[in-house]
Amino acid sequence: MELSVFSGFSLIYGAPGTGKTSLALYLADKLGKKAMYVGMYENGERIRRKLEYLGLDAGKFAIYDFINISEHKAVLEMIGEAYVKESPDVVVIDGVNYFPEDRAVASALYRMFDVPVIAIGEEPVGSRPLAYMADLLIEVGQRFRKGARYRYVRFLKSRLGPPPASELSFVVIRGGPVLIEPWDEGKTSTRLAAVASMKRVVFAEEAVKALTSARQEYAKLGLLEGSRVADFIGTGPEDVALAAAVFCDYAESADVVLVQTIPLAERLLKCRLERRLIPTEELNDDGGLEAFKDAVGGARALLLYGAEQIVRRYGSGRLKLLLDFLNAVRPDLAILAVFSGLEPTPRLNVMFNTVWRIEDGRAEVVKSTLGWPVKSFKVERRGEGGYYFAPA
Repeated sequence: MELSVFSGFSLIYGAPGTGKTSLALYLADKLGKKAMYVGMYENGERIRRKLEYLGLDAGKFAIYDFINISEHKAVLEMIGEAYVKESPDVVVIDGVNYFPEDRAVASALYRMFDVPVIAIGEEPVGSRPLAYMADLLIEVGQRFRKGARYRYVRFLKSRLGPPPASELSFVVIRGGPVLIEPWDEGKTSTRLAAVASMKRVVFAEEAVKALTSARQEYAKLGLLEGSRVADFIGTGPEDVALAAAVFCDYAESADVVLVQTIPLAERLLKCRLERRLIPTEELNDDGGLEAFKDAVGGARALLLYGAEQIVRRYGSGRLKLLLDFLNAVRPDLAILAVFSGLEPTPRLNVMFNTVWRIEDGRAEVVKSTLGWPVKSFKVERRGEGGYYFAPA
C-alpha cells in the first residue's frame, strides 16, 4: 500500500479493541526512522510490550504518556516541547478523546507538527472538529459472523491521494498488522512454484500434447507462483485416495507443505510430506491465521486439505479472508485447496484460477484461466496408489 496518503494529519477512530493502536504504530514505523508516541490512556510499558509483539524496534520510538495529567492545556504545551526536543519523523497521538470537543484545541493539534501525524480516537471523535480538519480519516472496526472476527479499515476521506480501496480487511498478528488487498487472479506469475512428479497421477499422452501446445508449464502439472487451484472431490475413499496421490506427487518438490483442518488418513499418504494440523475451530480469530502463516513458513506451495470444513463452519467469507491473507504475506505462494463433499459454487470458484470437480471416476475442469484445453477426463485406477487421466 502506498504510504503517501499518510503524509499529512491522519485520524484513525473506532471502538476499543479493534486494532487502532497496533495499526498506527505499524504505520509510524514505516513512515520514518524516528517516531514519537504520545499516550493519554496507555502507559509507556504497555506500549513497549505492544511494540515487541508487533516486531517493532522500541528504540525507534520516543514514548511519552500523560495519563496522570488532567489539564489539557498543560498537556498540549508538553507535547509541543517533547516534539521540539525529539525532532521525530512521525508522531502518534493516542487518545485524542482526552481533549475537549473544541475547534481551537483541534486546530492547535492539527497545526503543531510539520511531519506526518497519526491521531487515534474512539467514538464519537469521527464527528468532531478534528475529523473535519484531518487530511485522512479512517474508521477501524470489526464484525463477527458465525463466531469469527473480521477487522476492517474504511477510508472515509483522503486529501493527499487516492486510498488503496474504500475498505480493506486486516489482521493483527505477531510481527505487525497485515492490510489485506483482495487477490487478483490476473496477476499470477508465469514462474513455477512447484511441479508434480506425475508418478502417481498420470495424464494420457494426447492430453499432455494438448497441454504442451496450450501452455508449457501445465504439461508438467505445475503450480505457478501466486496461483490458486481448487479440487472439489467426492466423499468416497477412492476420491480421498486420489487427493492424497496428488499431494504425494507434489511432495517430490521440497518446497511444499500440507496443512490440514482435519487429518488425512496416514495410510493414504504413501510419501514423506511436511504437514501441520490446524483445527477449524482455531480459525475464528487472528491467531489461527497467524498459525497458518507459521505453518507455511518458507514453502513455495501450500496444499490445503479440508477446505470444506472452513466453509461449513464459518462460511465462504472466512476462506476468502484466509486465502487473501496468505497471499498478502506471501504473494508468491501457490495454493492447492481440496474440498470434499462440497460443490464448486460461483462464490468459491472466483477465489481460484483453476477449479476441478473430481468424483466417481470422472474429472472436469470447471474453470481455468491458465490454459487447460481439455475439459473432461475419465479417471482409472492404475496399480497401488496410481491414477490415469484420459480425455473423456
